Amino acid sequence: MIKNIILILVVLLSSICAAQDFELRATPYVKCKIVYKDNSSEKGFLRFASSAFSPQFKKDENEKSKKIDFELIEKIISNPDTENERIFQYLNHNYNKFKIFVELIYSDVLSIYISSTDSDDLFYSDFDRQNIREMMDQAKFEGLSGFTKRLKMSDTLNLPNGKKIKLPIKYLYYYNLNYGIASGTRAKLNYYLMKNDSQILYKVEKNKRFIRKSIELFNDCPTLLNDLKQDKINLFNLAKFIEYYKDECGN
Repeated sequence: MIKNIILILVVLLSSICAAQDFELRATPYVKCKIVYKDNSSEKGFLRFASSAFSPQFKKDENEKSKKIDFELIEKIISNPDTENERIFQYLNHNYNKFKIFVELIYSDVLSIYISSTDSDDLFYSDFDRQNIREMMDQAKFEGLSGFTKRLKMSDTLNLPNGKKIKLPIKYLYYYNLNYGIASGTRAKLNYYLMKNDSQILYKVEKNKRFIRKSIELFNDCPTLLNDLKQDKINLFNLAKFIEYYKDECGN
């Protein structure tokens, strides 16, 4: 009887461990420079184990990591001093009092930031972090001809400087594969604007809603507000919108 109970417990523990391993998602250390709000900085290796709001840092790959209070951080620069350098920040926005984790993708009098509903995935977007289940789903998805054309695989953003950037879309899982229609669940990207004299992000959305939530952003430019109200300009075309703002609002 006791042997049977022990055997059952061993099987259950093995199943739990296997299930955890099955869902394991890689969160590697990334070479970063952290700039703090007191103007100090340090270089080393950073990872987000459970959340972008629980950063773990170590100066050397072989030493033990330490937890950092994200409220002390001004910005995180990944892959510093390389062509793959990226800048991340914790910033307030116009929807609630809680900060969000964002990436700066264009800096100007109106800067463009992006956030993701999966903040870890935003930071690790250069890495393949699929777990086993997702790998199996993707393999099945790619094995069915024609489906790769039915799902949007990236967002292309035109910037005011004439450059284009592609923001990859990673699907968490696929479904409806057996019914001839491919569908997928993915993290959602949101775009934000921030004026160079502000510390508040304003979410990019439909003109009327944007005006209601962000009217103070352009109080100094009634012409722009009026054109937004009349839909003469489209906020989602960020490149044209920023150039319009610079021309019409004297910046």
